[in-house]
Amino acid sequence: MRTPVIPPRSRPGFTLIELLVVIAIIGVLVALIMPAVQSAREAANRTQCKNNLKQLGLAAQEYHDSFGSFFSGWYCNEENDPNCVLQAASPYMWNGLTGLFLKLEAGNLYDEINFDLSPYAMDNRTAIRRTNSVFVCPSHRKAEPVDVQQIGSDNQTTTLRVGPSDYRGNMAAGQLAGCTDVNDPDCFHYDNGITFRNSRINISGISDGTSNTMLIGESLIGTWPDATNCCVRTTAQRRFNKANTVSGRRIPYWESMHPGLVNFAKADGSVSSLREGIKMDVLIALMTRSGGESISADDYE
Repeated sequence: MRTPVIPPRSRPGFTLIELLVVIAIIGVLVALIMPAVQSAREAANRTQCKNNLKQLGLAAQEYHDSFGSFFSGWYCNEENDPNCVLQAASPYMWNGLTGLFLKLEAGNLYDEINFDLSPYAMDNRTAIRRTNSVFVCPSHRKAEPVDVQQIGSDNQTTTLRVGPSDYRGNMAAGQLAGCTDVNDPDCFHYDNGITFRNSRINISGISDGTSNTMLIGESLIGTWPDATNCCVRTTAQRRFNKANTVSGRRIPYWESMHPGLVNFAKADGSVSSLREGIKMDVLIALMTRSGGESISADDYE
Protein backbone atom coordinates (compact mmCIF):
# COMPACT_ATOMS: atom_id res chain seq x y z
CA MET A 1 0.00 0.00 0.00
CA ARG A 2 1.40 3.30 -1.00
CA THR A 3 1.86 6.02 1.56
CA PRO A 4 -0.10 9.06 0.49
CA VAL A 5 2.03 12.01 -0.42
CA ILE A 6 1.01 15.07 1.54
CA PRO A 7 1.73 18.22 -0.44
CA PRO A 8 3.82 20.76 1.42
CA ARG A 9 1.78 23.31 3.25
CA SER A 10 2.23 26.75 1.73
CA ARG A 11 3.46 29.42 4.13
CA PRO A 12 2.26 32.97 3.83
CA GLY A 13 4.98 35.53 3.07
CA PHE A 14 5.53 39.14 2.07
CA THR A 15 4.90 40.17 -1.41
CA LEU A 16 7.34 42.65 -2.93
CA ILE A 17 4.78 45.43 -2.56
CA GLU A 18 4.19 44.61 1.11
CA LEU A 19 7.94 44.57 1.74
CA LEU A 20 8.32 47.97 0.13
CA VAL A 21 5.47 49.32 2.27
CA VAL A 22 7.16 48.03 5.44
CA ILE A 23 10.47 49.60 4.42
CA ALA A 24 8.70 52.89 3.73
CA ILE A 25 7.02 52.81 7.16
CA ILE A 26 10.34 52.12 8.87
CA GLY A 27 11.88 55.04 6.96
CA VAL A 28 9.10 57.36 8.13
CA LEU A 29 9.52 56.22 11.75
CA VAL A 30 13.27 56.80 11.59
CA ALA A 31 12.70 60.26 10.10
CA LEU A 32 10.32 61.05 12.98
CA ILE A 33 12.55 59.66 15.72
CA MET A 34 15.97 60.95 14.63
CA PRO A 35 15.26 64.66 15.23
CA ALA A 36 14.09 63.80 18.73
CA VAL A 37 17.24 61.75 19.34
CA GLN A 38 19.44 64.54 18.00
CA SER A 39 17.57 67.11 20.07
CA ALA A 40 18.03 65.02 23.20
CA ARG A 41 21.73 64.60 22.43
CA GLU A 42 22.18 68.35 21.92
CA ALA A 43 20.30 69.08 25.14
CA ALA A 44 22.69 66.78 27.00
CA ASN A 45 25.72 68.37 25.31
CA ARG A 46 24.45 71.86 26.09
CA THR A 47 24.02 70.90 29.73
CA GLN A 48 27.56 69.50 29.83
CA CYS A 49 28.88 72.68 28.23
CA LYS A 50 27.19 74.74 30.94
CA ASN A 51 28.65 72.41 33.56
CA ASN A 52 32.11 73.01 32.06
CA LEU A 53 31.61 76.76 32.36
CA LYS A 54 30.31 76.28 35.90
CA GLN A 55 33.53 74.48 36.81
CA LEU A 56 35.64 77.17 35.13
CA GLY A 57 33.64 79.88 36.91
CA LEU A 58 34.06 78.23 40.31
CA ALA A 59 37.76 77.69 39.62
CA ALA A 60 38.02 81.41 38.85
CA GLN A 61 36.34 82.18 42.19
CA GLU A 62 38.86 79.98 44.01
CA TYR A 63 41.68 81.64 42.08
CA HIS A 64 40.34 85.01 43.21
CA ASP A 65 40.23 83.80 46.82
CA SER A 66 43.85 82.63 46.60
CA PHE A 67 45.42 85.54 44.71
CA GLY A 68 43.08 88.47 45.31
CA SER A 69 42.07 88.86 41.65
CA PHE A 70 40.76 86.98 38.65
CA PHE A 71 43.17 85.32 36.24
CA SER A 72 44.81 87.43 33.54
CA GLY A 73 43.84 87.28 29.90
CA TRP A 74 47.38 86.32 29.04
CA TYR A 75 50.65 86.30 30.87
CA CYS A 76 53.74 88.11 29.68
CA ASN A 77 56.81 87.89 31.91
CA GLU A 78 58.05 91.36 31.01
CA GLU A 79 55.04 93.42 32.06
CA ASN A 80 56.62 96.78 31.25
CA ASP A 81 58.17 95.64 27.98
CA PRO A 82 56.57 97.65 25.13
CA ASN A 83 57.03 94.57 22.93
CA CYS A 84 54.75 92.54 25.19
CA VAL A 85 51.85 92.63 22.77
CA LEU A 86 49.51 89.83 21.79
CA GLN A 87 51.00 88.05 18.80
CA ALA A 88 51.21 84.48 17.62
CA ALA A 89 54.94 83.77 17.85
CA SER A 90 56.00 85.76 20.92
CA PRO A 91 57.87 83.97 23.72
CA TYR A 92 56.83 84.05 27.37
CA MET A 93 53.17 84.39 26.51
CA TRP A 94 50.59 81.98 27.90
CA ASN A 95 46.81 81.84 27.82
CA GLY A 96 45.55 83.01 31.23
CA LEU A 97 43.23 80.01 31.54
CA THR A 98 46.32 78.00 32.48
CA GLY A 99 46.16 79.82 35.82
CA LEU A 100 43.03 77.79 36.63
CA PHE A 101 44.76 74.41 36.37
CA LEU A 102 45.61 74.39 40.07
CA LYS A 103 41.91 74.83 40.84
CA LEU A 104 40.78 72.17 38.34
CA GLU A 105 42.75 69.25 39.79
CA ALA A 106 45.28 69.66 36.98
CA GLY A 107 48.22 70.49 39.21
CA ASN A 108 50.45 67.88 37.57
CA LEU A 109 49.98 69.56 34.19
CA TYR A 110 50.63 72.98 35.69
CA ASP A 111 53.88 71.72 37.22
CA GLU A 112 54.90 70.20 33.90
CA ILE A 113 54.81 73.59 32.12
CA ASN A 114 57.87 75.83 31.93
CA PHE A 115 56.26 79.27 31.94
CA ASP A 116 59.65 80.91 31.33
CA LEU A 117 59.52 79.57 27.78
CA SER A 118 57.12 79.92 24.89
CA PRO A 119 54.24 77.42 24.82
CA TYR A 120 55.78 76.02 21.64
CA ALA A 121 59.33 75.69 22.96
CA MET A 122 60.73 72.18 22.75
CA ASP A 123 60.58 71.72 26.53
CA ASN A 124 56.83 72.41 26.54
CA ARG A 125 55.73 70.33 23.56
CA THR A 126 54.75 67.34 25.66
CA ALA A 127 52.75 69.44 28.11
CA ILE A 128 50.78 71.36 25.49
CA ARG A 129 49.52 68.10 23.99
CA ARG A 130 47.56 67.40 27.16
CA THR A 131 43.79 67.75 27.03
CA ASN A 132 41.17 68.55 29.64
CA SER A 133 37.51 67.81 28.94
CA VAL A 134 36.46 70.87 30.98
CA PHE A 135 37.91 73.06 28.21
CA VAL A 136 35.90 71.42 25.41
CA CYS A 137 32.23 71.78 24.48
CA PRO A 138 30.91 68.31 23.50
CA SER A 139 28.60 69.85 20.90
CA HIS A 140 31.72 70.99 19.04
CA ARG A 141 34.37 68.30 19.34
CA LYS A 142 36.08 65.69 21.49
CA ALA A 143 38.83 66.45 23.98
CA GLU A 144 41.60 65.44 21.59
CA PRO A 145 44.75 67.34 20.51
CA VAL A 146 44.47 69.43 17.35
CA ASP A 147 47.07 70.34 14.73
CA VAL A 148 48.57 73.83 15.02
CA GLN A 149 50.95 75.35 12.48
CA GLN A 150 53.84 77.13 14.18
CA ILE A 151 56.39 79.27 12.32
CA GLY A 152 59.82 79.21 13.95
CA SER A 153 62.55 81.84 14.01
CA ASP A 154 63.99 80.20 10.89
CA ASN A 155 60.65 80.75 9.09
CA GLN A 156 60.13 77.00 8.93
CA THR A 157 56.60 75.75 9.62
CA THR A 158 56.15 72.95 12.14
CA THR A 159 52.92 71.10 12.86
CA LEU A 160 52.37 70.59 16.58
CA ARG A 161 49.70 68.74 18.48
CA VAL A 162 48.01 71.03 21.02
CA GLY A 163 45.21 70.65 23.56
CA PRO A 164 41.94 72.33 22.48
CA SER A 165 39.85 74.96 24.25
CA ASP A 166 36.37 76.19 23.33
CA TYR A 167 36.27 78.93 25.96
CA ARG A 168 37.84 82.41 26.22
CA GLY A 169 37.93 85.24 28.71
CA ASN A 170 36.09 88.55 28.41
CA MET A 171 38.75 91.09 27.44
CA ALA A 172 36.85 94.27 26.54
CA ALA A 173 33.85 95.70 24.75
CA GLY A 174 32.83 98.70 22.70
CA GLN A 175 34.32 101.14 20.23
CA LEU A 176 36.33 104.21 21.19
CA ALA A 177 34.58 107.54 20.71
CA GLY A 178 35.41 109.27 17.43
CA CYS A 179 36.98 106.14 15.93
CA THR A 180 35.15 104.85 12.86
CA ASP A 181 37.52 102.37 11.19
CA VAL A 182 36.02 98.97 12.04
CA ASN A 183 39.13 97.23 10.68
CA ASP A 184 41.49 99.11 12.99
CA PRO A 185 42.00 97.15 16.24
CA ASP A 186 43.07 100.39 17.94
CA CYS A 187 39.52 101.69 17.50
CA PHE A 188 38.19 99.42 20.21
CA HIS A 189 38.47 99.28 23.95
CA TYR A 190 41.29 97.08 25.14
CA ASP A 191 40.91 96.60 28.89
CA ASN A 192 37.41 97.46 30.14
CA GLY A 193 36.52 93.78 30.57
CA ILE A 194 38.11 91.42 33.10
CA THR A 195 40.82 89.42 31.31
CA PHE A 196 43.56 91.21 29.37
CA ARG A 197 47.37 91.42 29.46
CA ASN A 198 48.64 90.74 32.99
CA SER A 199 45.28 91.94 34.33
CA ARG A 200 44.59 91.76 38.05
CA ILE A 201 40.89 92.64 38.25
CA ASN A 202 39.24 91.87 41.57
CA ILE A 203 35.59 91.81 42.58
CA SER A 204 35.70 95.30 44.06
CA GLY A 205 36.78 96.58 40.64
CA ILE A 206 33.60 95.26 38.99
CA SER A 207 31.25 98.08 39.90
CA ASP A 208 28.56 96.90 37.45
CA GLY A 209 28.16 93.83 39.67
CA THR A 210 29.56 90.34 39.26
CA SER A 211 26.10 89.00 38.35
CA ASN A 212 25.92 91.49 35.45
CA THR A 213 29.42 90.94 34.06
CA MET A 214 30.58 88.02 31.93
CA LEU A 215 33.91 86.37 32.70
CA ILE A 216 34.27 83.41 30.31
CA GLY A 217 32.30 82.45 27.21
CA GLU A 218 32.19 80.03 24.33
CA SER A 219 34.52 80.78 21.44
CA LEU A 220 35.45 77.87 19.19
CA ILE A 221 38.61 76.78 17.38
CA GLY A 222 41.04 77.67 20.16
CA THR A 223 43.76 75.96 22.22
CA TRP A 224 44.42 76.32 25.93
CA PRO A 225 48.16 77.21 25.87
CA ASP A 226 48.19 79.96 23.23
CA ALA A 227 47.85 83.59 24.34
CA THR A 228 46.19 84.48 21.03
CA ASN A 229 43.32 82.18 22.04
CA CYS A 230 42.84 83.83 25.42
CA CYS A 231 40.08 86.38 25.03
CA VAL A 232 37.42 88.15 23.00
CA ARG A 233 36.91 91.87 22.47
CA THR A 234 33.20 92.42 21.90
CA THR A 235 32.27 94.87 19.13
CA ALA A 236 29.38 95.46 16.77
CA GLN A 237 31.40 93.67 14.07
CA ARG A 238 31.85 90.56 16.21
CA ARG A 239 28.33 89.31 16.70
CA PHE A 240 27.39 85.86 17.98
CA ASN A 241 28.12 83.03 15.57
CA LYS A 242 29.15 85.41 12.81
CA ALA A 243 32.68 84.99 11.47
CA ASN A 244 34.78 88.14 11.19
CA THR A 245 38.13 88.63 9.51
CA VAL A 246 40.55 91.53 9.28
CA SER A 247 43.21 91.48 6.54
CA GLY A 248 42.51 87.78 6.02
CA ARG A 249 43.01 86.96 9.69
CA ARG A 250 40.19 85.33 11.65
CA ILE A 251 39.20 87.52 14.61
CA PRO A 252 37.97 85.77 17.79
CA TYR A 253 34.31 86.23 18.59
CA TRP A 254 31.68 84.55 20.76
CA GLU A 255 30.36 81.45 19.04
CA SER A 256 28.91 78.04 19.82
CA MET A 257 27.42 74.96 18.22
CA HIS A 258 24.19 75.38 20.20
CA PRO A 259 21.30 76.62 18.05
CA GLY A 260 20.46 80.24 18.83
CA LEU A 261 22.58 80.79 21.94
CA VAL A 262 26.04 81.05 23.48
CA ASN A 263 26.88 79.99 27.05
CA PHE A 264 28.79 82.19 29.51
CA ALA A 265 30.13 82.05 33.05
CA LYS A 266 29.59 85.28 34.97
CA ALA A 267 32.02 86.87 37.39
CA ASP A 268 29.90 85.59 40.30
CA GLY A 269 30.38 81.97 39.18
CA SER A 270 26.88 81.48 37.77
CA VAL A 271 26.18 80.47 34.15
CA SER A 272 23.85 82.09 31.60
CA SER A 273 22.84 81.34 28.02
CA LEU A 274 22.69 84.49 25.92
CA ARG A 275 20.36 84.61 22.94
CA GLU A 276 21.90 84.97 19.50
CA GLY A 277 19.64 87.94 18.81
CA ILE A 278 20.69 89.88 21.91
CA LYS A 279 20.80 93.66 21.43
CA MET A 280 24.31 94.96 20.89
CA ASP A 281 24.11 97.58 23.63
CA VAL A 282 23.00 94.91 26.11
CA LEU A 283 25.82 92.60 25.07
CA ILE A 284 28.44 95.32 25.46
CA ALA A 285 26.95 96.24 28.86
CA LEU A 286 27.38 92.63 29.99
CA MET A 287 31.06 92.71 29.00
CA THR A 288 32.15 95.99 30.58
CA ARG A 289 32.99 95.72 34.28
CA SER A 290 32.36 99.37 35.18
CA GLY A 291 30.29 100.86 32.37
CA GLY A 292 27.50 102.01 34.66
CA GLU A 293 24.80 100.44 32.47
CA SER A 294 21.51 99.33 34.01
CA ILE A 295 20.35 95.90 32.79
CA SER A 296 18.41 92.92 34.11
CA ALA A 297 18.31 89.23 33.27
CA ASP A 298 15.11 89.85 31.28
CA ASP A 299 17.20 91.82 28.78
CA TYR A 300 19.28 88.83 27.70
CA GLU A 301 17.98 85.46 28.94
